[in-house]
Amino acid sequence: MAGGRAALLLATIGGVYVAQSLVTGVAGQALPALLRSQGSSLQQLGWLSLLMLPWALKFAWAPWIERRRLPAGRAARSRRLVCSGQLMLAALFALMAAGGGHHLALILLAMSLAALLAASIDVACDGFAIEQSQPSLRGWVNVVQVAGSYAGLLLGGGLFLLVAQRWGMAQGWLLLAAVIVLLGLPWYFQPPAALAIVAPARPASLRQAWRRREVRAGLLLTVLLAIGPRLVMGLTGAFLLDHGMRLEQLAWLQGVGGVVAGISGALLGGLLVRYWQARAALVAALVLQALALLCLAGAPSLLIQAAAAWVFSLALSATFVASYTLLMRCAEGAQPGVDFTLFQCADAGMAVVLGILGGWLAHTAGYVTVLGLAALALVLVSVALCARCTVLDPFSEEKCDANT
Repeated sequence: MAGGRAALLLATIGGVYVAQSLVTGVAGQALPALLRSQGSSLQQLGWLSLLMLPWALKFAWAPWIERRRLPAGRAARSRRLVCSGQLMLAALFALMAAGGGHHLALILLAMSLAALLAASIDVACDGFAIEQSQPSLRGWVNVVQVAGSYAGLLLGGGLFLLVAQRWGMAQGWLLLAAVIVLLGLPWYFQPPAALAIVAPARPASLRQAWRRREVRAGLLLTVLLAIGPRLVMGLTGAFLLDHGMRLEQLAWLQGVGGVVAGISGALLGGLLVRYWQARAALVAALVLQALALLCLAGAPSLLIQAAAAWVFSLALSATFVASYTLLMRCAEGAQPGVDFTLFQCADAGMAVVLGILGGWLAHTAGYVTVLGLAALALVLVSVALCARCTVLDPFSEEKCDANT
């Protein structure tokens, strides 16, 4: 693949992932921090995880989207679906800005619709990314995907929080709308050959996905990897606030600090995958996550706690790169958008359940208990990967390479 063509593909894919994570950054970071600063309880913050439901349930309509993206015997419609969805997403944020964006009920309704749109766009983009990227480019595709996700968290979780605090919610929503429009521009420079893939005659379905052993093993791996981080991801900001960090400091840590950690972790994960292979890279990233959580739980000062939270974000980013490399290799076939969506839905479903559970545990048993349980889960998954558990065999390096 020529360098210019590869760069354009990475920019196109990255823009979509930035836009998606912008939505999750608002829902998962900005809103919890704003509500916590106004006196909301940890249990109430845990219920905000319900905004992740579209990512958990999109498997239900993923075949419908894939069939329209790849109509049988006709050219793919990836650009039409993705660009239309992003324009609707931008229009939704613009309407929130026009209405002032202050009423909590309306914000939650609009964010639910935004999450539904972003999750649907993701199905089409994932299918496009898998079918367009050659095996040699997969590592960079996952680096861009993860780094773009953290850039979206910067915009939605950090920049939006700062703008909303200083100039008002309406200005924050309007800024997000403008950014989403700009992120969709690379799609209009894609060459016709990249958009002219002819779909197979057999329509996409969940039954086809479930018949593949690789998909079933990928679902199990996804669930195991989610237990540790998803239990605490929604609590780190509240933890730091409750231990003396000011809201503006948290915005900078989750914003600029978060995107630096995410991009650095993505690059680290890409290098580890390149030189150590994906399984070994994944184990190293999981162990680093566990160490960071233990340090966060036992650190004697706010500065060390903040550093531990930053390292946790870096390790989580590297984990995503390594795990997505394994999962993407095994989602190739006639319906890549559907197969990869199932993995993402499993992770999002775990985020909803464990986000609520983590908030409840922190409220009843304390932060240290939750952080310790999350670290233990990460260590156990690392041991299973090192032991090359039989049920995870489809994700061994040799079999994944054979599938590519």
